[in-house]
Amino acid sequence: MTARGDVGRVLVTGAAGRLGSAMLALLAREGCDVVATDLVPPPVESAVPFVRADLRDHRAALEVLAGVDAVVHLGNRPGIGRRPPQVVFNDNVSINENVFQGAAEQGVGRIVFASTLQLIGSHPDTRTVVSPPAAPRFPLDGDTAPAPANVYALSKTVSEVMLRYYAERCGIGAVALRFPLLHRGQDDVLVVTGEETQVDVAEGFTGLHVDDAAAAVLAVLRADLTGYHAYVPATSHRHRQLSMPELLARHYPQVPPDALDLVDVTALTRATGWRPASSHYADRLDDRGAAT
Repeated sequence: MTARGDVGRVLVTGAAGRLGSAMLALLAREGCDVVATDLVPPPVESAVPFVRADLRDHRAALEVLAGVDAVVHLGNRPGIGRRPPQVVFNDNVSINENVFQGAAEQGVGRIVFASTLQLIGSHPDTRTVVSPPAAPRFPLDGDTAPAPANVYALSKTVSEVMLRYYAERCGIGAVALRFPLLHRGQDDVLVVTGEETQVDVAEGFTGLHVDDAAAAVLAVLRADLTGYHAYVPATSHRHRQLSMPELLARHYPQVPPDALDLVDVTALTRATGWRPASSHYADRLDDRGAAT
């Protein structure tokens, strides 16, 4: 059993992805004992030990989980894309069950799972979905009820239910982080007036710098939370032209006009001390909060 603040030996799955690579770099800088796994090596050479593993194979999952105190589980199919929805769902649920069950069998004490904000009902699959869910209530937080509208989001919703089982029945400290669009502060994630999409509105114009996302995972690991928790680490600052009051007036008249954000990270901050470093567009904001 590790003490609060001591993350122990950490396995990072999906280590070759954008967040996985940032996670490895942060944990290495913090002097943590880390092992990485993915189907391919991380794109940036690292001193972190790497084990190639296909987590759809439960035996492979068991092997990489041996001797681990915590697992940062990022290794899923990242969306529908060009893959058949059935493949995305089946692969993700199979991978997640193998990791969660393997963690229980190997005595892993903590799981941090990369879920998705899409499970609130954004990104409806227009090929098959004929009854999209109603818009969620704002502000968004970990208590926002899932209402998936595509099979990728459905796979994450099912996996959150699975994760709660392993927390409540197997004694694992388990946290689902419902990540929004992750970015590196590039201009192309900003939205301009007249080009807002239904997804932008449904997700509250949320985003999160990948470094903030990695910092959120580390904060959760260090907090050593017990039981099951779901959080939304995000900020609503992707509109290039509108200040928050203007954004609320235009798109969210039901939200109090003095709201500071469309996401409430209070519970996550209270539990871990984490809060986003900034919107990462702060140097381009005028006095109203609009990007210049």
